This record gives sequence, structure tokens and C-alpha cells, in this order.
Amino acid sequence: MTNLVLMGIFAALATGIAIGIQSTLSSRVGSLIGYFKTGVLMNAIGGLIAALIFITLIVIKGRAFWQISGTTLVTLIIAGALGIMIVTGVSFSIQKAGMAVAMATLILGEMILSVIVDAKGWAGAPPIPITWSRIIGLLVIAAGIYLLLPKKS
Repeated sequence: MTNLVLMGIFAALATGIAIGIQSTLSSRVGSLIGYFKTGVLMNAIGGLIAALIFITLIVIKGRAFWQISGTTLVTLIIAGALGIMIVTGVSFSIQKAGMAVAMATLILGEMILSVIVDAKGWAGAPPIPITWSRIIGLLVIAAGIYLLLPKKS
């Protein structure tokens, strides 16, 4: 395994921890003000922070740094809109299913889509075929979710 791959793994682990922290916070806020308001406000606040970074980089790097195509802009708008759905869904699902089950199920959803994206090569990497080992990996995650479900005593 190369150092670059290890860096990617550690970055993914750190990002997963950040997602866990953000999910916990959004769940708490969602229980106080509502899930939709939480999704919209959390993304608005993130947008304000991003705007400050954007303006700072325009000052430092110039306007040419931010030139992007129309197609890329549409893709960014769709991804940003999905952010509202993601935060809303996370704060709702944690309140209803519990942190462990909700996060594991979110990961399963991500993994199912990731296997399809890999198979089609949509992320820009060479296609990776769907194999039985990949399907079994998804089934193992699903079994883990089942084991995480709270059991009545």
C-alpha cells in the first residue's frame, strides 16, 4: 500500500469522525427546532462560511481562480441542494433509529451507490466490476446493521 493510499484512508477516517460529530449536533438541533429548519440553517451557515473563504481567495488569488463552466455550476447547485436533504435526513434518522443504526445505514446507502458508481466508472476512475465479494461486503454491512438494532429485553 502506498503512502498516498494511506493518506486517503486516514483522511476518510477523519472525515467519518467529522460526519459523526456533525450528525450528532444536527440531531440535537433537529430535536429542538425541527429537522427541515436544521437542514436549511446548517447549510446556510456553512454557505456563509464558504462565502467568506470564497471572498478571501478572490482577494488572494484573483477572479480567474474561480472560473468554472456552466455544466460544473449546475452540478455544484445539485450537490448543494442535496446537502439540505442530507442534513435533514441525518438529523431525522438519528432521532428515530439511534446513532449507530442510522450512521451504519447511511454508510450502507453510500456503499450501494458507490458500488454502482464504481461499476460504471462515473467518478472518473476506471470501472470496477460488481463481483460476488463486493455484494457479500454489502450484505455483511446489512447484517451489521441488523445486529446494531436495539433489542427489547
